[in-house]
Amino acid sequence: MAVAASPAIPMPPATGPDQHETIVYAASGGRKLVFSILFLLLLPFFVSLPGMFLMRLKAGLLADAAGHAIMAVAFSILMFIVVIELIFSLRARIELGADKLRMTLPSGRGPTPMLRYRSYEVPYDQIQTIETRREIYGGSMVPVLLKGARIITTDNKSISLGYVSEANLDPAFPYPEIAREIAQRTRLPLIDRGSVWRSVRRKFLGWPTSGVVSADTVDESQIERLNQSHKNVVTGLIGVLVILMAIGIVDDLSSDLPIGQTAAAIIETSPPKAADKTPTQVKSTGKKQGN
Repeated sequence: MAVAASPAIPMPPATGPDQHETIVYAASGGRKLVFSILFLLLLPFFVSLPGMFLMRLKAGLLADAAGHAIMAVAFSILMFIVVIELIFSLRARIELGADKLRMTLPSGRGPTPMLRYRSYEVPYDQIQTIETRREIYGGSMVPVLLKGARIITTDNKSISLGYVSEANLDPAFPYPEIAREIAQRTRLPLIDRGSVWRSVRRKFLGWPTSGVVSADTVDESQIERLNQSHKNVVTGLIGVLVILMAIGIVDDLSSDLPIGQTAAAIIETSPPKAADKTPTQVKSTGKKQGN
């Protein structure tokens, strides 16, 4: 007697310690929208800066032209930062897949590393080392502390994941957390290289570093003193700014002039005095005296 075959029951996918869900680190849509709108709002004014400067030069307003030049430099720096953040928001991406790592990150060194990007695709079995390190830039008064992470492949190729400020963590790209996740997926130890001093000049110009020496390393007690020094300097600057603002407000309130109006503006707009006479008035007066 033939027995009817039972329908095949689909089996759930095999799960194990080597299988991980895909995690994507990228800028949110709101962040992309904000920087896009900000760039479009600032672009017309930025384009008009050269024309405004030339108009002041042609009119002979050298003082106004100098002030406009200083404002143009400051605005250009702001515009450059907005462009960098916009490109980074649109292009930067790190995807931790089940068996490989896919990344699109800023490439190169020098003053404009954030304008060039490169894509990588690295299988986990080709990763040799995952490292993190704190780099300190600037002097002891106002230091900048950056926490960075990188991977080294089996062919000794170093790929920097990026740096994040310890004072202002980026939730979209928490590089130390990304490094820990990669270490878990590759089953490799996460190596902490400690804290080192770095030269701003070498970083900005793209000069290669000569390696970490014992004189460059910084222990945790020094880090604590640097943070305290930075806090004191920032607090002092804020206090000086508040005092200057208070002096300006008190000076405006105690002045006889309307607030925000200078004496030069009042002199220019004031009507001529009655004693001032035109040449015609002087001539007519002389005739009357002669008669």
